[in-house]
Amino acid sequence: MIIGFKKLPGMIEKINKTGIIYLLIFISIFYFIFPTNNSSLDAYAYAGYIDSGESLFAPHHLLYNVFLFSIIHPVKLVVHNLDILLISKYINSFFLVLNLLIFYLILSKLSLVKKEKIIFTLIVGFSFSLWRYGTENETYIIPIAFSLLASLQFLNYLNTNKLRHVFFSSVFASIACLFHQIHFFWWLGLLFGVLYNRQKFKAVALYSATALLVPLVYILVLIYYENQVLSFHNLTHFVFHDFYMGSARSEFGWENFFFTAVSSFRTFFQFHPNIWFLIQRSFVYSIPIVLSLYFFYTLLKFLKRKELIMMRSNFVSGFAKTHLLIFILQFLFAFYSAGNVEFMVMIPFLLFLSFFLIYKINLHILSLLSLTLFVWNFSYGIYPNHRFNYYNDEVLVDFIIKHPDDIFIVKNADVLNRYYYKTGIDNYKNIVLYHKIHSAAELEELFEQNNAIIYTDIIDKPAIFDRSEIVSSDYYKLDFKEYNKEYTFRYDGFYGTSFIYKIQQRSN
Repeated sequence: MIIGFKKLPGMIEKINKTGIIYLLIFISIFYFIFPTNNSSLDAYAYAGYIDSGESLFAPHHLLYNVFLFSIIHPVKLVVHNLDILLISKYINSFFLVLNLLIFYLILSKLSLVKKEKIIFTLIVGFSFSLWRYGTENETYIIPIAFSLLASLQFLNYLNTNKLRHVFFSSVFASIACLFHQIHFFWWLGLLFGVLYNRQKFKAVALYSATALLVPLVYILVLIYYENQVLSFHNLTHFVFHDFYMGSARSEFGWENFFFTAVSSFRTFFQFHPNIWFLIQRSFVYSIPIVLSLYFFYTLLKFLKRKELIMMRSNFVSGFAKTHLLIFILQFLFAFYSAGNVEFMVMIPFLLFLSFFLIYKINLHILSLLSLTLFVWNFSYGIYPNHRFNYYNDEVLVDFIIKHPDDIFIVKNADVLNRYYYKTGIDNYKNIVLYHKIHSAAELEELFEQNNAIIYTDIIDKPAIFDRSEIVSSDYYKLDFKEYNKEYTFRYDGFYGTSFIYKIQQRSN
């Protein structure tokens, strides 16, 4: 196997001769065949909104729900019992492959050898964050397509000095912002690129004026969908809804440094306690660790020989430096958001459109990196996400549906949105998330509601790493010591067995 690693650059060359289409087909297989079977709470919520036609314009990612609704709803009228969640994952997979194609087109306009373009595309395509969200119903993949198109037009402007490319660059960057506000920094970085690379008033004015598309769309949605009167207060509270409501987390403390470091690593490599579960399940899952150790050994060897990195002599300076600025802006905002890994999804693209254009990295190391990323992330991330059901809380949701008069205190927040996706009932009042209970008095109030019976899964729930519990110290400890606990049933998941208990007040 190790002998074969030395032949990787040659293998890449053979792949290159067959063309980018075959490369994208190869990558597509691992996106479309392995959608995640452990969707996030947001993924279930978006699927529920698309299914019901409700909340189609969410301020933080304005066009995502309505865009998928416009694609899926006509199909739903013809195909009954359509799995909207699965179709949404396929749409994201399609856009991730499209992103890689646009990325390759950009690289083709730059001074890179063909072998490098293939390797760059493989590394980006198999980076964990992109692979993960490209197999999920999340909002982070589609806007990257428009930001990349904006960068492609910006490069065309640098090469031709034609203003129409500035116009289209701003249009695409603005659409990206409408799909997710995090792409504002990509738009802003390109604005600085237009300003400092050409310093022409017409170009800067055109780029800035075109971006008025964003507030215009928000205003139209506010008036005609939200049915609100146009005012500065209403508009700002709609646009920045997540910040006003506190759901967009921003702070500065030790968490920023710790989680930014972890998220930076996880942008490229899966890193999660489930790796230990997998190795316990089968020794075969140790193979990626051996490969990664060999990769780092080879990396150190090339560093010692000073054969790892060198400055490029012929690169498009304005384009690379502009995207280095975008990279810094996106990274700093992710840091400000307590190292939110979701705000780093575009980082692999930006890294290869900036740093890797300025510096040339040894192709043998990059080839080995692409193989390591593929094996590691597929083994520890994509395949387990598809193959296993980590908690199997679908069983709990079915039980809740059969007991409409009872209250359920649940550990995992996605249960609430799973219920919504399955029943169409949003924010079901009888499902209470355990971290929403802050005191014994609040728990007592639940028992007083119609003399209700309370069921819970938080006792003996498999304990896996929970970021929210690390950064929050105000959770009320629910142990139900003052109540009668009656075992009801159990169900198994990959992480272990969940037990459902009936909780009742003790009689005086």
